Amino acid sequence: MLSRSAVSVTALAAILLLSSAVLAGNYTLREEITGRQFLDRFWFWSYSDPTHGTVDYVDEFTAVARGLATVNSDGRFMIRADNTTVVPFGQGRQSVRLHSKRLMSDGVLVAKFTHMPQGCATWPAFWTCTNDRWPSGGEIDIVEGANDQGPRNLASLHTLYGCHIPTGSRSDQAGVTSQSDCSYQPGCSASFNANNSFGPNFNQNGGGYFAMRRETRPGDPGIGVYFWPISTAPSAMPAVVAAIANGVSAPKYVVTNSNATGSDRSELAKWGQPSAFFANTANSTASASALATGDGSVCQMQDYFDEHEIIINLTLCGDWAGETFGFSGCAAQYQNASCESFVRNNPSAFTDARWEIDYMRVYDNASSPNGRPARLLSFAILLAMIGYLVV
Repeated sequence: MLSRSAVSVTALAAILLLSSAVLAGNYTLREEITGRQFLDRFWFWSYSDPTHGTVDYVDEFTAVARGLATVNSDGRFMIRADNTTVVPFGQGRQSVRLHSKRLMSDGVLVAKFTHMPQGCATWPAFWTCTNDRWPSGGEIDIVEGANDQGPRNLASLHTLYGCHIPTGSRSDQAGVTSQSDCSYQPGCSASFNANNSFGPNFNQNGGGYFAMRRETRPGDPGIGVYFWPISTAPSAMPAVVAAIANGVSAPKYVVTNSNATGSDRSELAKWGQPSAFFANTANSTASASALATGDGSVCQMQDYFDEHEIIINLTLCGDWAGETFGFSGCAAQYQNASCESFVRNNPSAFTDARWEIDYMRVYDNASSPNGRPARLLSFAILLAMIGYLVV
């Protein structure tokens, strides 16, 4: 028979787990960012490019002074690459890379873009990542592509060894998974099925909405990335995505789990199928083959994903756009120039190399400004439990 203290500890552990489970899938609006608010909520990376691009990431003062970070006449926050300067040999073209000041863990991230960078040598990305030693703590790529090689967006995960996603077409996503092993580079990735989800086609269509649902705790489903083209009726999208477009304020919370009832259940149905889905599959539920070979689904996500910064950037050339510049057709288009030479000597080619962001919003269940997940019981319950334990 268990002692009273053992029973008490067991009961406390059970309640703590229950409180965490209740919080999972029920997220509160923490940030809604528009216009100049981006300057307050993000910091400007002004160091060398970790992906070895032909860029010079500038600080906030330089970006604002040179018009590389501004609010346009439509009220959209815009960041761009320089498109006026011939760059000396050995230097990179000035561009912008933003990191959120507040960290995000599990929750919902939404962004509406009217325009994303396009053109040869461009490599735009909207993503979240640990600020620790990459890829420890994980990376989630929501929007990414290079050299206009869409027209379909690519969503990816990058982790330490041990996370695998099944390849091919699957019933849990609209897109197609081409890479299974999520570790390091190239990570595991899924190509969207929408032809207007990236690059020139996205811009010609007038933009669209992206959302990422990150739910990585034990028993949670995993990570889904969603896309709706601008032509989608606001009433057909979740209110957390379409609120401003629909002329109403964003809802204060969102419920994503199957326990939703009433209007929350109606909202949940509007999410539909994600464009890309990465399942949270615990080691205890994975097949023997998946555990032994990675041929199947195994990704115990609590082991791979920590708090993340939200990042939006534009690099040029580098590890992806530089390596694919030749067979993308860009080199032939510009007299077989190298990617680096093209970037330095053709400023006008970067007229459309810009992000135009209508809004971004973050929902989570954070207990502190840095985004740590809330796992707290009410003060009264804690007092009661402590009193019971010490009697």
